[in-house]
Amino acid sequence: MKIAIFSDTHIGFGKGSKRSTEAFDQAKQAFELALSEKADLILLAGDLFNEAIPSQTAWLEMFKLFSLLRKSGSEKSIVQWEKAGKKEDFYFSHVPVISIAGTHEFRSKDFKNALEVLQQAGCLVYLHAATAFFEKGGEKIAVQGLSGVPEKKALDALKMWDPKPVQGASNIILLHQSIKEFLPFDDDMIASIGLADLPSNFDLIIDGHLHWASDKNLETKQFLVTGSTVVTQMKKLESKKPKGVFFFDSVSKKVDFKQLPKQRQFLFEKLEFKDATLEQIKEAVEKKLSEILSSSNEMPLVKLKLKGSLTKGLNQANIDLKGIYQKFGEKSHLFIDSNFEEAGFKQKLEALREAQFGKKSVSAMGFDVLEKNLAETNFKDAFDVKRVFDLLAEGDIDKVVSILLEPKTASSKP
Repeated sequence: MKIAIFSDTHIGFGKGSKRSTEAFDQAKQAFELALSEKADLILLAGDLFNEAIPSQTAWLEMFKLFSLLRKSGSEKSIVQWEKAGKKEDFYFSHVPVISIAGTHEFRSKDFKNALEVLQQAGCLVYLHAATAFFEKGGEKIAVQGLSGVPEKKALDALKMWDPKPVQGASNIILLHQSIKEFLPFDDDMIASIGLADLPSNFDLIIDGHLHWASDKNLETKQFLVTGSTVVTQMKKLESKKPKGVFFFDSVSKKVDFKQLPKQRQFLFEKLEFKDATLEQIKEAVEKKLSEILSSSNEMPLVKLKLKGSLTKGLNQANIDLKGIYQKFGEKSHLFIDSNFEEAGFKQKLEALREAQFGKKSVSAMGFDVLEKNLAETNFKDAFDVKRVFDLLAEGDIDKVVSILLEPKTASSKP
């Protein structure tokens, strides 16, 4: 059986910007590639949407994507969903799709998430601490999935879930979390799961969330990071490999990668300075941009990372690069990240950029701030922070009060 795998389509990304259609265009190519390669099953590893509460435009784009599958025509098939002894059959007249929710779609238990809506619409089967079975041509696939959860709770959720391989089937796991070995720092607020924590004896473990692709064969597990289908985070690793779709052969257990036919080029460069003047910085930046744009395709994404020291009397606030943005803005989507002396300024700049380009919504950033502030107190998980945050956002004060007054009980299964 051939299984198409991709993730992090982030439909709704770039709303109001020049890149407003890019997430949809790239996702459309991913679905079309799955169809052209005659995939028997499609697996999605979360963050289909860019926001927990998608706009009407984002919903329209998502349904357009699934209409591609319906128009393709396919023999009828059944995916069986199973969780805690409950079973339900889902019928497809197109290539079946199984998906988990990502961190961008995460909502507390008081609210339905976007993946549950897509399941009710007959687009896909949604998994959270659940299993989906699919059979074709005498082969059986067991897909077990854990949707994205807040990072500091991810390892506990994985341990409570504790998935086991199903005998007589090809066994696949879907996750949507950060992994310690793929990040440059160790912080449980950012990643609590390491490669050693992943279950063994599965044919393939798939992880979304990280936007650069990687395929690792470990001793007792094959681990695949899908990457995203669209550049949103603008990390250096995203510039190393094009976006695309992975294909898993359930018989040979091999994974192949096919890139999207059309995608915006992403160029990342780092420039370092020592006791630099503003003129020297501008000259170096202009030279580098002229160099890399001379052989690039139409309107590439360009990120320059500037770091080092400034000459005496010059500080971060004096670094005015408006002229460079104006000069090269018609040739590229340009982002310049300067990190000289004032870390606080950099953090504010990054926060504004995330809000503008959809890496994180304002509400998501507010939730992160609340979590970090609580972590510095004697809070000790006295209540479900995400649940309270969502209820406050909806104005349900009475329910929040009742939750805060409830005695704490032991954690249950995810």
